[in-house]
Amino acid sequence: MAVPSDVPSTSPELGTRQRLAFDLLLYTGLRRGDVVRLGRPHVRGGEFTIRTEKTGMVVVAPILPALAASIAASPIGDLTFLATERGRSFVKESFGNWFGKACREAGCPGSAHGLRKAGARRAVEAGATEAQLNALFGWADGSRESAVYTCTANRAKLAREAMRNPAPATPVREAGQKASISQMLGKRVVGPAGLEPATRPL
Repeated sequence: MAVPSDVPSTSPELGTRQRLAFDLLLYTGLRRGDVVRLGRPHVRGGEFTIRTEKTGMVVVAPILPALAASIAASPIGDLTFLATERGRSFVKESFGNWFGKACREAGCPGSAHGLRKAGARRAVEAGATEAQLNALFGWADGSRESAVYTCTANRAKLAREAMRNPAPATPVREAGQKASISQMLGKRVVGPAGLEPATRPL
């Protein structure tokens, strides 16, 4: 399977434990404490359902094709997708350290939280609303987190649209207007003829 175009070329090779961790974080948007708990018992009908550890919110989201392919190609645990080399489930703190080291070794700077943020940004750029972000990422209704992402995306969209607007087709001032303005300014500075200051006799 080819690496999706939006996945950095420096990301780990498909079928490795490192790549599975990368894809789970990017394509689910879950925090590390939830990613290490996610497994087949949470999946049904092409969707996963999990109650988040931090907020207690229930997240229901699809298993995207790229993630499904990564899971199928990778070594997984019995109850969780992510497992240590001994087949045991990760503890979130040890997983964070392991994943950070894997990123450094792959020359791919990043972190579990960084990939969660990247997932939120990509969702907004694809048109997700604040309510949809809250549902996908387990944030409470009215969360500042989703508002920050949508506000940033909207500002970027407005800026891009402004850059596409054409410049004015005609000059602001025509040549005749410029000449008229110059004459008016000259009269104010020099004054009418005959009012020149008297010269001092020698």
